[in-house]
This record gives sequence, structure tokens and C-alpha cells, in this order.
Amino acid sequence: MLTWAREEVGYSISQASQALGISVKTLEAAESGEKSLTLAQLKKAAEQYDIPLGFFYLSKPPHPKSYKPIPDFRIEPGHIGANHYRLNLEIKKARERREVFIDLARSLEMDLKRFTLLPENLRSPGTYVRDRLGVSDDHLRKLNIDQVYGYWKEKIENDGVLVFESQYIPDVSRVIGAAIYYDFCPIILIKRGSGANERRLFTLVHEYAHILKGRSAINDAESQIVDVLHSQESQLESQCNNLAAQILVPSENVDLSDYLELTSIQKMEFLSKRYKVTYMTAAVCLKRLGLISSEEMAHLLEIRRQANRDKVDHATDAHIPREVIMRLDMGRPIFDAVIHAYNQGILDIFDASKILKLRVHKIDKLVAQSG
Repeated sequence: MLTWAREEVGYSISQASQALGISVKTLEAAESGEKSLTLAQLKKAAEQYDIPLGFFYLSKPPHPKSYKPIPDFRIEPGHIGANHYRLNLEIKKARERREVFIDLARSLEMDLKRFTLLPENLRSPGTYVRDRLGVSDDHLRKLNIDQVYGYWKEKIENDGVLVFESQYIPDVSRVIGAAIYYDFCPIILIKRGSGANERRLFTLVHEYAHILKGRSAINDAESQIVDVLHSQESQLESQCNNLAAQILVPSENVDLSDYLELTSIQKMEFLSKRYKVTYMTAAVCLKRLGLISSEEMAHLLEIRRQANRDKVDHATDAHIPREVIMRLDMGRPIFDAVIHAYNQGILDIFDASKILKLRVHKIDKLVAQSG
């Protein structure tokens, strides 16, 4: 059971021993049955492997091994595999949430449609995707910049994608997003917090581009600006970057004459305001449109990174209700399905509380708020 639980998360022996705070020798002895872990160590293992403590007392695993690695497209040197075991845990949680949603959807007799991939050789893929999602330029113009990410997220969720967020993806991994393709209920996992927030919109649409192409991937911030087509991996990243930029800012809608007399900073600010994207996203889109050079884009991105660092340095802690955090973590489809299942008597209040990771008294409040 120790071996099964470790491999379910994708930990190596050395990664698991580090996570559990014990030596490799001790863990190997425990997995081989030569020596038992203490109760405190087992509790730590249950926490790090994200399984119930009671699983360690089963005579056989509750289900076959399900861990499957995801292609890693991180391109920053030295970061592929960095703290990968902690990242694997977040991916495991995302996959388990998908299973919970599918079970609930079937119980609620919801129609789960097969996800439709992007047709090949489209002349205007960005416009096609915006029409598919029902994105309205008029609606976008009425939103403030803080509302735009939520607007796109809801549209993508309505297309059958489960969008999860996590503040626990380790900074050292540099991972800001992952796409896990399934033919129905595919997953997008987004890092939340610190410097990742300004890139969340482009990350969301970039991972959606991976899903549209039917290709799973783990990505870092640098993979969003890759231009080189010298390998299959970088070619895919470049294609997804271009598609994301086209979705957010369709080239056929851009009047290039508006940018002729502007500096690179002014171009970034103008495009950001016109299409309701963040400055970082605007810089990436400008490069894709050929309106700035690679050097200018790098300069603009560094300006934004510094602005984000300054913002973090002067930030004050703000209390965010736990139900808001969990709604972000789990996404609207799962959150709504749990509340609906509780209303229908399919789940009791304790099951709903456990799935949403909220206290029991919060559940009835949420039900009342949902009407």
C-alpha cells in the first residue's frame, strides 16, 4: 500500500522520502515490509500522498495504478522536475476532482458531451473559437479588467472543460499551467497567487489551446513566449501561443494603423485597453501580430515583472472567504453539481462538506444563496 500510494502521486523514492521527512533507507525498508513506519509517519504519508489514513491498512489497493505522466514543456533551464512531486500531487487532486464531477453528473443525469477538437486548416481560428464560446466584444468592453478572467473562465467551462486553480503549485517549479486532455471533461489547472495572477488569462487560454489540439502539457511562463520551431515540443508551444493570442486578439480585428506612431509601451497600453487583456498578455499578443520585436517584448515583460514584484512588496493581506477560495480551486461545474446533488438528496451535508472542503454550516448558507 505504501508503494501504491507513492506511485499514485508519481513520487520517486527520493522525492517521497523528502516529502515525508525520512531517509530513503527507512522508506525502502517500510515499502519492502522489513520495517513499519510510526503512526506519525503514516499520518504524514497520508497527508503528502493525499489519501485517507485507513488506506494503509487495506489488504490490497482500492483501484489499479492510475498515475500517468503529462508531457513537460517547461523550457526554463533547471526547472524541469523541480519540486515535481508537489506538482504531481496537485495534478492528482485535479484528476480526482474530475472523477467526483463525473460521478455526480451521472447521478444528476447531466449530459456530458464529448469534447470537440479544433478543426484543422481554419482561416480564422481565433474568430471560430470566440464564436464557439459565445464571446461577445460588446460584453467584454463593459467589463473592468478584474472581471475579464472570470468571463473567459466561465465560457471555457461552458465548453465542457473543468478549470481548477491552485495556490499550492510550488514557485520553484515555475509551472503556471497544465492541460490534461480527455475526450470528455478535460482539465485545465492554473497556478494562482504572486506573480502568476497577471498571466492567468493568457495561461488559461494557452492551456485551452492545448485542449483544443487534444494535447496534454505542463507549461512554465517562458513557454508562453517561445518562438523557436526547432523541436516538436517548441513547435507545439508556438502553435498554442499563436492560437491563444488569436483567440484573445483576432488579427483580422486589429487595425495596424492605430499603432504606427506609438511607442512599445503605448502599444501595450492601447491594446490592453481595447481588448481587455492584461499588460503581459498585450505584450505577447503584440509580438504575435508583428507590432513589436522580440527584444521589445522582453523589455515590456520585464517592466511588468518588476511592477508585479513591487505590488507584492506593498501588498496587504486581505481576508478571502474560504468558500470563495474553494469555488476558485474546484471551478463552477463541480461546485454547482455538489450543491445541486445535496439539494436533490443525492449527497448528505457531510459528503457535500467533505467534497467542497467547507464546514457543515457553510453548506446550507450556500444552498440558500443559490436559490
